[in-house]
Amino acid sequence: MNKVLVLGGRFGGLTAAYTAKRLLGSKAEVKLMNQDRLTYFRPALPHVAIGVRDVEELKIDLSTALPEKGINFAQGKVEKIDAQSRTVYYKKPDGSLGEEEYDYLMVGIGAHLGTELIKGWDQFGYSVCEPEFAVKLRDRLKDFKGGHITIGSGPFYQGKNPKPKVPENFVPQADSACEGPVFEMSLMLHGYFTRKGMWDKVKITVYSPGEYLSDLSSASRKAVAEIYKGLGIELVHNFRLKELREKEIVDEKGNKLESDLSILLPPYTGNPALKASTKDLVDDGGFIPTDLNMQSIKYDNIYAVGDSNSLTVPKLGYLAVQTGRVAAQHLATRLGVNTKVESYYPTIVCVADNPLEGYAVSVKDDTWYGGQVSVAQPAAVNHLKKELFTKYFMWTKGDMVLEKFLGSW
Repeated sequence: MNKVLVLGGRFGGLTAAYTAKRLLGSKAEVKLMNQDRLTYFRPALPHVAIGVRDVEELKIDLSTALPEKGINFAQGKVEKIDAQSRTVYYKKPDGSLGEEEYDYLMVGIGAHLGTELIKGWDQFGYSVCEPEFAVKLRDRLKDFKGGHITIGSGPFYQGKNPKPKVPENFVPQADSACEGPVFEMSLMLHGYFTRKGMWDKVKITVYSPGEYLSDLSSASRKAVAEIYKGLGIELVHNFRLKELREKEIVDEKGNKLESDLSILLPPYTGNPALKASTKDLVDDGGFIPTDLNMQSIKYDNIYAVGDSNSLTVPKLGYLAVQTGRVAAQHLATRLGVNTKVESYYPTIVCVADNPLEGYAVSVKDDTWYGGQVSVAQPAAVNHLKKELFTKYFMWTKGDMVLEKFLGSW
């Protein structure tokens, strides 16, 4: 029996594993390996930071959820992939080393949050990218008495060569890996401090390593700028963060912004495990180049999904789910299953929520890739969409078979 090994238990990996097992059934063993036994619904971590959700509400135990669907689970931190010997080397929870062979591999271990690249991160940095980060920020916000807050993203270290075998316009060059959470947190903090009667004591500055929200149309960017103007939020472009200090942040050119509380999406780099893997599996940034079926351009038994794939720009949950589905469908056809393989088409789809003020901004935009769709709509119903999507993910334990229909809301 063919063995399909999936690495990673977030959007891309979960979608690939669930879809592969649903399509392949008894034709293949499907096994998922993840560093942790628990996975979390990360789009709701900003909600943890402002105290409207608890981290415990957002966790899924992979060791029980996956076997319920016929998928084996192994806990281990991937150290490297030997593509030539078809072996994954990993570290077990007890620290010992293990090896896992495969016939087909789906890589969804994501990228790396390069906090070590920002001087002062340990002393002064806050984020919402991991559960423990969101809890730390929640506790800091509770004690915050007012002052300057900066919110932004570190640089994205995107690979350039070799390129994926896809239309060139599908993979634009990006300064930031994804600025949706920055936009969302800036809206949430307005609601948070307004609710506490402190908005007049807070000054928020949003910064970007390039042009803010460059993955959206110029019309949508202007609309966001108007929202910020109305809220009194300052917007700074081309600020490539280098250092955090107690009362300010500094960019690579020495420019400074006042900051009593520094919230950021850390720099985004290739996963160290992929950088340590077979050299021609990855590009010069540590991401895996593929074709439109998510199949490695060098190893036809390896697929890459989500942030691990050099094709996905920006690093967005919607694209991770789409790539996971396409990869599993393509593999299933190779193993004799008569199923349709979806055509990958990148689109920015996200919802920036502001739960304390009862609305959210729903975004759907493909203009960065040459399309004509450009929607950025604030509405109360969009907050409901975010709530329902969270409940759907948790109810299905990440097996979002209907997601492709929900994405067009």
